[in-house]
This record gives sequence, C-alpha cells and structure tokens, in this order.
Amino acid sequence: MEVEVEVEGAEEFGRESYKKLCSEILRDIGVRTSIKYTKMYCNPRESVFIVSLKIGNVPKPVRVTDIVDFGKDKMHIRDEKHAPRLLSLLWAKYGDRVWQISRLEIGYDLSDEEIEMMKEFVVYDFKEDLAERIMDGLNRIIPEGARIRQPIKSENTITLIASENPITDEWKRKAIDIASDVDR
Repeated sequence: MEVEVEVEGAEEFGRESYKKLCSEILRDIGVRTSIKYTKMYCNPRESVFIVSLKIGNVPKPVRVTDIVDFGKDKMHIRDEKHAPRLLSLLWAKYGDRVWQISRLEIGYDLSDEEIEMMKEFVVYDFKEDLAERIMDGLNRIIPEGARIRQPIKSENTITLIASENPITDEWKRKAIDIASDVDR
C-alpha cells in the first residue's frame, strides 16, 4: 500500500522526485501503514521545505496489566516481547525491590498501593515510537543543507519546517495551514 503524497511548490521534476523520495523513505522506515496522507511544500529559491503527515489509527499504549498476571509477591509476563522494556521500567522505578526470578517471572516487594500504580504504567507506546520513526524519516527527506528545523506536532499530524535560513512567522503559518489541510 502506497502512502498518498502530494508535493507542491517545486517544478514538475522536483515534485515527482520528492513524491518518490517520500514514499520510499516512509516504506523503508516501516511507517507506511500508519500514515494516511503526506503533503510536502518545497520552495528551493527561499530554501524552505515543509512536510506534514497525517497519522492513521495506531494501537493504544501497552500497560503493565495488558502483559502481566499478578500473584501475591510475583508476576508472570504473558507477552515476552515486552519483557525487556517492562524490566527496565520496573528496575528504574523500584530498584532492587523488583527482581527477575526466571525468564517470564518477576518477584517484587511492593506495597498494595505501589502495585496498583504499577499496573497502569505504560510499557510501550506505539504512537511515541511512530512519531520518533517519522521524525527520523522526515530528517532523511529534507535536503541536507536545510539545517534549521522546527517540528510542529498535533494529535493527528506531524509537521516539519526546514530551511537554510531562520524560520519566519510566515513559514510557520504556512506549515500550520498545511498541517490543517492534511488533518482534514
């Protein structure tokens, strides 16, 4: 499935080249299925590039209760792929009051209140991970010389302005307009 990419502001050859580049990079970083629409504005004469993406549906964050069964003084991990993140999270929060008994069992010495709070900890947030990968991709799409960059994030879109020159209020307004258009 190809991401719909619209490019405006450059000559025909430039538009087609950026359209192809955007599609390939989004495919390479593995976010194509999570992006509904992408719009890029190019103004090489003023060295301004704006890329905005609309994020599609992503799974909700994985919480401790989603992957763990609790016992009196230990828990059993049901989903092994999240075990390393879960352990890191718990060790950072509770230190040596949490220990690994076996590959999928974790012992703990915590109060009932701490256990209830721990159940709601986010182990993995798909949307945060997606946003990081998208920003990495956008940094690959933008020309290397456009080193001044400003991201604009909203609930459903990620937009990046880039230029060789200081970013003006005019370009910020243009980026917000493009993000609003992409979010429709």
